[in-house]
Amino acid sequence: MGITNPPPKITVKISCLKNLMFMLRILSMIAKNNIYGPKYRKLRVLHHINLVNAARNVTNKSTLAEWEKGKDNLSWCKVIQLLFNIHIQPIEFLENSVRSQLYESINNIAVAYRDNNKKQLKKILKENLEKYQNQNKDILFQVAIASNFYEDLSGDRVCPLVVKNKVILYFSDVVSNENFWCYEDIFYFNLITQILDARHLYGFSLKLLEYVRNNRINSKIWYELVLNTLLNAEFSLIKKDLNKAESLLNDLNTLEVIDCYAQESIRKKFMESLILYLKNDSNTEVYSLFRCLDFLDLTNMKLDFETAFLQIKEIYKK
Repeated sequence: MGITNPPPKITVKISCLKNLMFMLRILSMIAKNNIYGPKYRKLRVLHHINLVNAARNVTNKSTLAEWEKGKDNLSWCKVIQLLFNIHIQPIEFLENSVRSQLYESINNIAVAYRDNNKKQLKKILKENLEKYQNQNKDILFQVAIASNFYEDLSGDRVCPLVVKNKVILYFSDVVSNENFWCYEDIFYFNLITQILDARHLYGFSLKLLEYVRNNRINSKIWYELVLNTLLNAEFSLIKKDLNKAESLLNDLNTLEVIDCYAQESIRKKFMESLILYLKNDSNTEVYSLFRCLDFLDLTNMKLDFETAFLQIKEIYKK
């Protein structure tokens, strides 16, 4: 079904404790490398705040200047104070930075998938598998995501069992930790639905759905990400377990999807038509939707749906 847009900025009203947990997980990345200094400088200049005022009561002008050039590092406590000095909320600043970093980390996989380059995907998979160590989450998901998209293009299962089990353990920890899904959790789950077995995929999807119901989401972009993640999970379930797919779709129908989420509504309608096709052996709803897409001139979406329909027909020998 294709890679969705990069995960968006979060503006979710959740408890102060959960906000703090989220920020601590992201801020721990600051210690590894200074990717935030140059971004901070752009925002400071945009707000017409000089170095002296930005550094006030936090650090000195020269240290801040070096940090903005990426040549030095600062503690996350000081970074938060610096953000307040230029009237930027820490969550707003950090989510955008991490989003860019995460998406850049899988850019080679996205390009290979877009080009239908199975050979390159397998190469990426093997190279990262050779580098993988049990504690390296970034490499783990490089392998998992490359496997996911290779399997989507070829239908062949290539994800090593040890990687699949580690991914399952990762999301099991997410749902057991007060079922708190932070930025990178949604990002990764969105890109590995193909490699999970139906039982775990269905279970994690229900927990994500529960998280959405229990936390008011005010950002349209964030809600789009959640909807597309659940729809990706739905399509993967259609390929694996029709009963679980139908059950998840029924739960998805309880979510509010208003007019501004038109593409997601169309995708959900397509999932419904696929299930009707498999249950009733009738392609009427599928081709009716294709004609609507022609009328709306949504050529790329129609091509994606046609590819997905062919995958389903091949899996179920229809």
